[in-house]
Amino acid sequence: MRIKALALAATSALLLTACSDSPSDTDIQAALQPRLEGASCVTAAMFKSFPVTLGSTFSTGVSSGNAPAFDALTDAGLLAKSDKTYSLTDPGRAAYVEQASGFCYSQGYEIAKIKDISPNTGPMGAAVDKSWIVTVDIRQKPIAAWAKTPAIEKLARNPENLSDVPKTYHVTVGRVKGEQGLKLIDPRFSIMRGVSVSQGY
Repeated sequence: MRIKALALAATSALLLTACSDSPSDTDIQAALQPRLEGASCVTAAMFKSFPVTLGSTFSTGVSSGNAPAFDALTDAGLLAKSDKTYSLTDPGRAAYVEQASGFCYSQGYEIAKIKDISPNTGPMGAAVDKSWIVTVDIRQKPIAAWAKTPAIEKLARNPENLSDVPKTYHVTVGRVKGEQGLKLIDPRFSIMRGVSVSQGY
């Protein structure tokens, strides 16, 4: 009976060691954080400066064929239209980022929930000491109300980029020999963000 109890205690200790060896939520957050940062914006080359007057491509650089995109931003409250000229409104100035040539609606992504951490049994190369497959739900940070309007949704080829509904990812993380902390070692992991508007000429 005593031998059985000792064996059970040893098994429990091994399981505890195996569990404690798994990366913590904080470790996973730190490993993924660089890929979660960065604003999501509605961008286009024709949004590089305002006000914009539509006309022939030769005279303004922006043809009148792009009016639907500017009208969508007007409907969303970001621009004011006077004849063929579009100017920033106060909400438009708050959202506009000149370096991005666009209007930013969310300040990155965040981990909503870490659902599972499993040891990775696949080959990872000699540099990787240990690795795990993490199943994680990631959502966009709060989205500006103007980006949820039907006018903006019509501009988006990928409407899900305007959503804050969590999406499930399977990501490989690991500990690399000679380096501190947990590393993202999954080159396939990326988050599609933002809305790119095509410019007509």
